[in-house]
Amino acid sequence: MKKTSTFNDIRLLIPMFLLNKLKVHPLTQGLYPVSLGKTNQQVHIETQAQSSQIYQLIYCQYGEGVLQYKNKQRSVKRGDLILISPNLAFQYQSKSDSKNTVYWLNFSGKLADDFAERLLMKMEDGFGVVGAQELAFKDFETLIQLGSRGYTATNVIHAVHVLQQMLSFLALQLRLESFNVHSTFSLEMIESLMQENLHQELNLDTLAHYSQLSKFHFAKKFKELTDTSPIQYFINMKIQHACFQLDNTEDTIKQIAESLGYSDPYYFSRLFKKMVGISPKQYRQS
Repeated sequence: MKKTSTFNDIRLLIPMFLLNKLKVHPLTQGLYPVSLGKTNQQVHIETQAQSSQIYQLIYCQYGEGVLQYKNKQRSVKRGDLILISPNLAFQYQSKSDSKNTVYWLNFSGKLADDFAERLLMKMEDGFGVVGAQELAFKDFETLIQLGSRGYTATNVIHAVHVLQQMLSFLALQLRLESFNVHSTFSLEMIESLMQENLHQELNLDTLAHYSQLSKFHFAKKFKELTDTSPIQYFINMKIQHACFQLDNTEDTIKQIAESLGYSDPYYFSRLFKKMVGISPKQYRQS
């Protein structure tokens, strides 16, 4: 990567001896950083196509810029995320008349393609919107601090798992942003509706009507965001609440079942065991 900036540049390049260890260690070979940094003020980042299996991630914390990638030019602003696939050239240039802070990260590993795929499925040619996520900024700072903490095995293994956490979190935010933009309902509102009705049944007709969508489109969009059906999500929520009641109250299993809309305690117990792996009685005793 060729990179220049006016000042306040922080760059961490993982030494070759350490990269060789990361590539083979069972706790790090799946995903590891190759280099990363934080650039302030005027930013210019570019790379030429080269033979490697390294993904390049750019996350704009402040400012505005322009991305040239795959023969397209895009405006980049605060909260925008860029992911460049291996062996592809690109150029990112910040606007000189704005305060700019950009995090950048190069990563590789046996699971790099899988993590990248999770991100790219909700991006358009490597460009996506996640918003200004303080948790992600904090994770970047934690990774950058690796340089000052030293390259001990414990520090590096921790950094690798922070990287996995951060990429997973960004993939989730991409899905949420895409969902909110293309949907007429809020998952938060649906969750609130479910919480308020844990004591009874909620069918797909009611949920879809509340969201002002057809049953088909509501179920499709809900599963796209949560990887499960609306009804199964509601049942999961009921079982989670049952676990809380078993842990924190003296209510009988029958009382807990009735409070969650299940008139048959035996059916509730079978459902609970199917979901949790043990019966409500065993759960309480454990």
